[in-house]
Amino acid sequence: MSTLIDNDTYNVQLCLDGNANAFEPLVRRYQNAAFAVALGYLRDRADAEDVVQDAFISAYCKLSQLKDPAVFGSWFHRIVVNRCKEWVRRSRIGRQVRVDADSGGLHDEFAISDRIHRKYIERLEIWDEVELLPEHYRQVVTLYYYTGFSLKEIAAFLEIPESTARGRLYQSRIRLRKALSPQEKETIVMSQIDVTAEVQDVVCKLAKEDFEETIYMGDVENIVLYCGVSTEVEIVRTKGEQTIVRGSKIGLGYTEEEADHNLGGFSVTHDTVDDFYKSGPHEGELFVGVDSSGNKNAAMTKRISDHWKRDLMNDWMLDEVCNGVRLVDLYPDLKSDIDAFPPLPKRARASLSKSIRISVHTMEVQPIHVPNSAMKGNIKDVFQVYWSDDSKVFGPASYCHVSIEVPAGKNISVFRAKRVNAEGLKGSLMVYACHSCQIADIAKDVYLFNSMFSDINEVGGMFCQRMYEYGGASYDEGMIRNMDVWEGKLSNVKGGVDIDVGRFVLDAQDLEGDVSIYNRFGTTRLYQSSRESGTRCNLRTVAGETKLVLDERLAKKVSLVMYTRCGVLKLGQAKDQMRLYSTYNDGHRITAGTTYDTTQADYLLLAESGTAEVELLNGSDSK
Repeated sequence: MSTLIDNDTYNVQLCLDGNANAFEPLVRRYQNAAFAVALGYLRDRADAEDVVQDAFISAYCKLSQLKDPAVFGSWFHRIVVNRCKEWVRRSRIGRQVRVDADSGGLHDEFAISDRIHRKYIERLEIWDEVELLPEHYRQVVTLYYYTGFSLKEIAAFLEIPESTARGRLYQSRIRLRKALSPQEKETIVMSQIDVTAEVQDVVCKLAKEDFEETIYMGDVENIVLYCGVSTEVEIVRTKGEQTIVRGSKIGLGYTEEEADHNLGGFSVTHDTVDDFYKSGPHEGELFVGVDSSGNKNAAMTKRISDHWKRDLMNDWMLDEVCNGVRLVDLYPDLKSDIDAFPPLPKRARASLSKSIRISVHTMEVQPIHVPNSAMKGNIKDVFQVYWSDDSKVFGPASYCHVSIEVPAGKNISVFRAKRVNAEGLKGSLMVYACHSCQIADIAKDVYLFNSMFSDINEVGGMFCQRMYEYGGASYDEGMIRNMDVWEGKLSNVKGGVDIDVGRFVLDAQDLEGDVSIYNRFGTTRLYQSSRESGTRCNLRTVAGETKLVLDERLAKKVSLVMYTRCGVLKLGQAKDQMRLYSTYNDGHRITAGTTYDTTQADYLLLAESGTAEVELLNGSDSK
């Protein structure tokens, strides 16, 4: 085992020194372990292989963030799990990794993926029994038989004691109807994968340069990061007083020489400014789209200085044009959305005062010039392809991964990041124009402007979000329809919630303070097990669905009013247990509530043409 760890350390170090070929032994060693994990999440061989390739490419791009090369295996395992969760979230299917004896309907619900999965293992009858195992047992079994790993290696990969791995394997064998026969072992080995060539083919077209800077902040309380290049950002708290910025710059090219050239086109710069709101980020050029009107694609670019402030406000939507017509002329209600976007809150404005200014920027955009066949899996996602056909793709050829360690009490703002992961900050967090956020354990406020999140948990201050996009299009059998593409979980916010969004699938739980959620065309589910005295909750939708789920004990203590113009009110058991009355107001509004005084109700649900629902749960049934 020590020799294998030493080999991991050696190969990781070679990669960090610029030898991309040293990544191949790491792929060979961990590809089937990753495949076993991915298959458990996705239940589909093709999807699992795609996720494994994505995870390896992501790991290569982030390799400079691995502080201890000896734990590459467990570090990579976490990347695989995160990629699986993202894949499930994007494909909008529930995770199905366990089939209980009384849940035969699950096979019907996921019939296609179930048939595909079982087609390749149909000769392995024992797999039905493996799927019945608890997840932590099944992980050990699949790793043991798919990879040939020893128990020590499995324990290291899963970050558990070896004795625990041994015990789980032992218990799993007892639960199975019979031990795996040599023939069944052979079937599993035949089902292993080899993605080495695919991963290495992509890796060799990436040029990578690692960087690290220590910034002495002095009396400066604010950090502002502006991403003029596609950037994934990780933010954590440091124990010291200095801000540490480290990461990797990545250039993509069809040849290694072209990748090196594209890598040299951008930099990471920092300094101190008296007021970031006035100075803006460092100068550079942004890739904002593709002009395909001529015979050749051309990059549409803007100077950062001419473009950056639009991320602070929503009035730029007034100038958006579709086929020669302004969007606000086609849909006048968009104007009200824009007007609802508030001036920059005082706390957010204060976070842009005297600041450490950090910019990931390029003076001249370098477009991708590679065939479509070269853009596989995660590469196409990372490098933000703006346009593609059967033969070519087009987009920016630069990508950056940045990790920022923030001292206690400092505030940080992030502009235009592809993805933001933040955890353990003792100050506030502001995010502007970012694609996706995962945020946990923030001591003060969190503000998201024109940004979406997948998971936010433990916010000590308030949470505020403004986002007025409505999702992406789906094309199917001659129909074009709008799809919900953003989903998020929000929990344990202490200082109140103020959300105003166009369309979102929101699952919220245990929000304290005053709560206001206006989800115009999306879906909102809020579960509350308790309520602070004097606080109010307002849930509103235009044509979406909003559901308030109350603990039965709480429901008996609070007042509730629901109304709709031409939608639906669903009362369920609450009608009797909360003593809801119903009244019709001259055909203009349907109302149900425990009080006639709407202004004083603890919970207010409003639906114009959508659905408002209240549900009561026993505390033990809330999860």
